[in-house]
Amino acid sequence: MKNNCLIFILFGLLFSIMSCDLGKKSYAEEVFEKVKLNSNKIPDGFKIHFKEIQAQLKAGSLVLITPENEVKKVNATEYVKGRYVPMFDQDIEAIRNIEPNEETLLILKAALDLFYYADTIYKFDFPHIARMIDEGRPQEEIDRAIADLEANKNEIVKEKYNRVHDLIMPYADKHDVKYKLIEMPKPIRYN
Repeated sequence: MKNNCLIFILFGLLFSIMSCDLGKKSYAEEVFEKVKLNSNKIPDGFKIHFKEIQAQLKAGSLVLITPENEVKKVNATEYVKGRYVPMFDQDIEAIRNIEPNEETLLILKAALDLFYYADTIYKFDFPHIARMIDEGRPQEEIDRAIADLEANKNEIVKEKYNRVHDLIMPYADKHDVKYKLIEMPKPIRYN
């Protein structure tokens, strides 16, 4: 009887230990989440960001949530600095912390290339245009700066994004990572 109780206790302990790992993500799921899901933050074009910022600024509703969970009215530069500048810091760090293997080396390399490139845009190009908005520069000058950003960097972002997509999706399929592709509605175009 004692042996049966001991066996049940050991079996229960073993089952408890094994069940703790059931909720843990597989390596493939972790790679997919940190690479593909986070890459969805990168927009197809930058113009929409600035049109939204300008519209909210004009309406007096451009705000950020502070670390203390307070709503704070901000100008365009503060908004970009608080919302966009830190956007990819955690994503880049998360990707850098994934230990690559033979299958994921190219995926992680392409992902870092994409994220570093996008990060540079958000840290340097976005604040420059936001300052132009805050300084009250003529709309034509602001539109020209946005158009230049789109013309010079949007295609490069698309190429880098597509490279990541083309590498991660077959990897996810091979490793039975569950995902769902959702067709997004076309964004509203501002003139």
